[in-house]
Amino acid sequence: MTTGFFPIQRISYEGEGSSNPLAFRHYNPDEIVLGKRMEEHLRFSCAYWHSFAWLGGDPFGGQTFDRPWFPDRMSDEMAAAKLKADVAFEMFTALGVPYFCFHDGDIRPEGSNFSENTRNLEEMIDVIEAKMSETGVKLLWGTANLFSHRRYMAGATTNPDPDVFA
Repeated sequence: MTTGFFPIQRISYEGEGSSNPLAFRHYNPDEIVLGKRMEEHLRFSCAYWHSFAWLGGDPFGGQTFDRPWFPDRMSDEMAAAKLKADVAFEMFTALGVPYFCFHDGDIRPEGSNFSENTRNLEEMIDVIEAKMSETGVKLLWGTANLFSHRRYMAGATTNPDPDVFA
């Protein structure tokens, strides 16, 4: 699974005295607080959108990020989505976050129609499921993105356009 985007080992707790810039100094997942491990109190999650899908929108010029897994950098959008999953799970593992979250549009390329969208999502769900089994990282939440695409500018299930509503 290692893609080499994050050539670091898993970040771990080393205590307040650590000089390692890639170490937790205060968060110790094994520390008992009020009868529970700190990890049980603080259910950290990494958001797929913010970390891997966001283009870095700038109000003065659009996209500011140029990441290798963006579809405009690769001719095969599904290959780009799978590379993004590889990179994401590599980072989740390196950070030691037990959970991640996503919108459907974060993990799959936009299809030309509903059927293609569904096929892309189903294929990527299989990829993500395999990554979860391989790494032990769990899904905290997944949801439909019913706000980013222009078709939702008049709402999703409240939209008067029958194609959008469907």
